[in-house]
Amino acid sequence: MGPMKLFAQEKISNIVLFKKPAFDGKELRREYQDLLRKHGATRIEPLPLVNGVVCNFSLGIQLQALREEEEVAVLEENLQVKLHPFEVQSKNIFLEQESYQIIPWGIHRIGADQLWSQATGEGMKVAVLDTGIDLHHPDLQENIAGGVNFVEPHLPPQDDNGHGSHVSGTIAAVKNNYGVVGAAPGAKLYAVKVLNHKGEGYFADVIRALGWCLEQGIQVVNLSFGSNTPSKALHEAIRQVTDKGMIVVAAAGNDGTTRSVDYPAAYPEVVAVGAVDEQNRLASFSSQGPEINLVAPGTRILSTGNGGLFWRLSGTSMATAHVSGIVALIWSMAPQLNSGQILRTLYSSAERLSDLTREQQGAGMVRADLAGKKLSRGKEEEELETPAMETTGADQVHEPGHRFPPLHFGPLFREPVREQ
Repeated sequence: MGPMKLFAQEKISNIVLFKKPAFDGKELRREYQDLLRKHGATRIEPLPLVNGVVCNFSLGIQLQALREEEEVAVLEENLQVKLHPFEVQSKNIFLEQESYQIIPWGIHRIGADQLWSQATGEGMKVAVLDTGIDLHHPDLQENIAGGVNFVEPHLPPQDDNGHGSHVSGTIAAVKNNYGVVGAAPGAKLYAVKVLNHKGEGYFADVIRALGWCLEQGIQVVNLSFGSNTPSKALHEAIRQVTDKGMIVVAAAGNDGTTRSVDYPAAYPEVVAVGAVDEQNRLASFSSQGPEINLVAPGTRILSTGNGGLFWRLSGTSMATAHVSGIVALIWSMAPQLNSGQILRTLYSSAERLSDLTREQQGAGMVRADLAGKKLSRGKEEEELETPAMETTGADQVHEPGHRFPPLHFGPLFREPVREQ
């Protein structure tokens, strides 16, 4: 019975960060392995991005002793992150193929469609750290360029929840005369599965995923999940990737109260996004606080769902996807700019909403059209010697900015139509 009893003991998963460099490349140095084993650590897995590891301990007393070791900088529990609870308006909407393509209200409201004659997000890599993506969705498939599954590493990052697919469609659903169109329909999506079918995951997997994104040269990361508890390890991971020029966009949370912005959105290096409705009011569920940077449409958002279908959802997750898409769209207009310049452009061109406080809206509603104008003006003023814009070849494919007649959806209307 002895071994059975041991097996039944609760294992505590912890993240340990070290003060001094503990890695040779991706290999944990021998002395650190020995130190961890001395304190009873099992299943030691490296987290080189944050100079640490995730491992299991079976006794609290072992943790206490390890915490007191000179070499240890941080010792914290490998806590859960979860999807913010979101509202489902409708699922399993079937849109006829080859009939028409809808520009969802949020995409139009933030002026994304007005820039598509100049740029569509081409050359941009956007990673969606979520429940995966529906890899065979006819409105996403063409833009999915890669991915990885940190929940079940032997499987592809297929979405078994639907949330990740919905977020991905708002960012970059394909412009293909079918379904919906995303904010940056020319950007490439990377499906990074860190959440299971219930929308739950762990800090350590998010840290691993951010390391993967860095290796892949990802420029924009969308995080539509959070935790009420801060994590020094996750904060360190975010510092590492943002220092290297990545833009990380995260959902503020759906607590609907003041001073309630979730982590990682609450970290200063992250773009924290709240949600507004069709009347420019703060969505009732949108978390508020001094950490909010921008707001975007987050109610009744039509986008891609699982199984090739379309869903209408509400939540700050949906708002976050609009901002990630606009970051990709704007950056593709001026790829020579760094992440700080792109964010300054977005913040300074945001639309201040008169009925919302600073803690509700941050700089205001993200506006792709105004940010685009600002970039164009900047180019004229500075006469930057920019390389020829990469959109020239794409101009024949992407229609010029439309003036939408008040049309209803005709069965054979070939251009994108605005959602009524």
